Amino acid sequence: MDDRGTANGDESRHAGGKVLAVLLLAFGLTLGGGLPEVLATTLPVAVALVRSPGAGGAFLRLLRRLRVVFLFILILHGWFAPGVPLLPAVGVWSPSREGLVEGARLMGVVGLMAAMVAALVRTTPVPDLAGGVAWALRPLGHLGVPVERFGRLLAWTVERVEPVRRETSAVRQALRLRRPSGRGLTARLAQEAAAARVVLRRAREAADRNAEALYLRRAGGVRPPGVPGRADWGLMAAAGTWALLMAAV
Repeated sequence: MDDRGTANGDESRHAGGKVLAVLLLAFGLTLGGGLPEVLATTLPVAVALVRSPGAGGAFLRLLRRLRVVFLFILILHGWFAPGVPLLPAVGVWSPSREGLVEGARLMGVVGLMAAMVAALVRTTPVPDLAGGVAWALRPLGHLGVPVERFGRLLAWTVERVEPVRRETSAVRQALRLRRPSGRGLTARLAQEAAAARVVLRRAREAADRNAEALYLRRAGGVRPPGVPGRADWGLMAAAGTWALLMAAV
């Protein structure tokens, strides 16, 4: 059993309930949720991060990977959205106040989604997470969507993220020692491309040994969650209510 599901009694929480609560909050934040609502949502998400061992570090790593996304959002909305210039003295080069506010809201939405995903992944064993996703998306199964296979693919992806990250770091370090390169952008991109080629080649070799295929075919690869308890329905109801309030604003 993964130790991520053994802290603070989270192993007894219905995985589908947690998955659906995250989806509902993400839905509400995407459709509505002004800056005040985003700030209000920060408190319960921060509590979830604090109560989830290892989630804080995972969240910070996600934020570091999303820094280019945040910069793009800020530039796109701050400098290209209409509104009152924040610095009239610089003329057309000034960002707009409304654009910066909207950019800050969108960055908050992306940050909250990353925090919720980090807390969800760190408190839910991979098979339970896959089963929870399949449970939450079960209605789509009536439309022919292979939700169980999607859950197994998600489980395999989540389970492989950390090993692939470690392998990529090791390959990058080995290439750096073998072929020292300059500090320019072109040299760095070339080294990253070489590392990616090595990692992809190793992934293909692993696929040839049927490691991934065997995992995806395992009958027990996804453990369907049991019946939601009272706390689970309360969590889903609270998330749904807050999502509706944000979408209605």
